[in-house]
Amino acid sequence: MMDSKELLDKRTRAKKKKPVFVRRAIHKKKRIGSSWRRPRGLHNKQRLKRRGYLRSPGTGYKAPAKIRGAHRTGLIPVLVSNTRQLAGLTKEHGIILSSKLGDNKRKSLVEEIKKQGLTLLNLDADKTLAGIENKLRERKEEKRKKAEKRKAKKKGIEEKVKKEELKKKEEIKKEEEVKKKEETEKQEEVKKKAAEKKEAELSDEEKKKLEKQEKDKLLTKRT
Repeated sequence: MMDSKELLDKRTRAKKKKPVFVRRAIHKKKRIGSSWRRPRGLHNKQRLKRRGYLRSPGTGYKAPAKIRGAHRTGLIPVLVSNTRQLAGLTKEHGIILSSKLGDNKRKSLVEEIKKQGLTLLNLDADKTLAGIENKLRERKEEKRKKAEKRKAKKKGIEEKVKKEELKKKEEIKKEEEVKKKEETEKQEEVKKKAAEKKEAELSDEEKKKLEKQEKDKLLTKRT
C-alpha cells in the first residue's frame, strides 16, 4: 500500500499529463466558450473516442481516493472565517483563511492558529502578523494626523472668527467716533450761529443807540 507522499507524487506526475478538457469546435467558432460540454452527436468523433481527436473526461484522470481533495502538502484544506471553526481541527487539517476578513479579525485568527500549532496554507503567519501590525500602526498615525489637522483647522477658524469680531468692534467704534464728531460739529455750528445772531442783534442795538445819539445832538443844536 502506497503512503501519502508517494500518492501525492503520483498525482503530481499524472496532473502533468492530464489534458485540458474543452468543448468541441472551440477552434472553429469564436462564439463558443471553452468550458466543457459533453458531445452528443451520433457521429461525433470525440464522443466515439477516435484517435487524434480531443479527449473526454473519465474516471482514470481522478486522483487516488486517499488523497483526493488534499493539499500538495498532504493536509486536508479547511476554509476558516472565525475562531469557532477552529474547534475540532487537528494537525491533519490545513487552514485557508477567508479573503473577506478584516485586519483585526485576521490577526486574532492567525494568533490563535499559531497558539494551537495548526498549519496555515494560504498565508505566512509571521509575515501576515508583521504586515497587519504595520498597517494598524500606519492607520493610527494617519488618524492622529487627521485629528491634529482638524484641530488646527478648528483653531484657525476660531482665530478667524475672533479677528472678524475685533474688526467689527473696531468698525463700530469708528462709526461711533464719526457720529460723535458729527454731533460735536453740529453743536459747534449751532453755537456759532447763535453767537453770530447775538452779535447781529447787538450790532442792531448799537446802531439804534448811535441813531438816538445823533438825533439827540441834532435836537440840542436846534434849541
